[in-house]
Amino acid sequence: MADNGLPHLVLDWSFNIPTQELSIELTEDLKYIALEGGRKGFTKIFKGETTHVSLPDWDNLEKRWISDNYGGLYGYFQPDGTRVIKHPTLDRDDHCPMGVGPDGYYLDHMQRRQCILDGQDQAIIERGNSGTMYTTIDNGKTIFKREAHRNVLYNELEDPAFDDFKWVDHSMPCLQQPWAEGVKVSSYTEMEKDGVSAGTVAKCKDGKWESAARPELQEFYTYPTE
Repeated sequence: MADNGLPHLVLDWSFNIPTQELSIELTEDLKYIALEGGRKGFTKIFKGETTHVSLPDWDNLEKRWISDNYGGLYGYFQPDGTRVIKHPTLDRDDHCPMGVGPDGYYLDHMQRRQCILDGQDQAIIERGNSGTMYTTIDNGKTIFKREAHRNVLYNELEDPAFDDFKWVDHSMPCLQQPWAEGVKVSSYTEMEKDGVSAGTVAKCKDGKWESAARPELQEFYTYPTE
């Protein structure tokens, strides 16, 4: 989707999970590192000079600068607080103030595509009794987990109805989960102990679990190995 015939700014950030660096290199001379999902701003390295970009400056100035200088490569920043689209797959409207990606889905404040935010680089296997979500990038041969916790900034934390609720760790840090660590290495044994069904574990052991929805997104992650 575009405004005035121009594609919206899309930035595909990479998350190195072992080092916990969330970054993007736009050119050989320009790199950004997000600090706590952008909550504490961004480190900008441009032509060898390192500076700090605050979150307000990122939203109000920096993305416009990127758009002005690299719009032909990455699209153009076209914020609109009133922009509402019909969700491509769900029966609801979607508020998309930061823009809409080429696939018709929401972009977040770091201009990331919703498919990345949703963790579609991996296939979901099952949630255990702990609430932890188990996932795989290779049909069950490798098992990862996104742990369940309350180390988040969701408004529901203030609602007593959610006192016992836990959220699975986000695939990348973001404003509501700034301390998200991403996936961690898990195992068939851990899944079994957490109550994942024996049939599911057996299917993973045979390498017959379903494939990730968007395996091409795996290039934006460095996964842990231990």
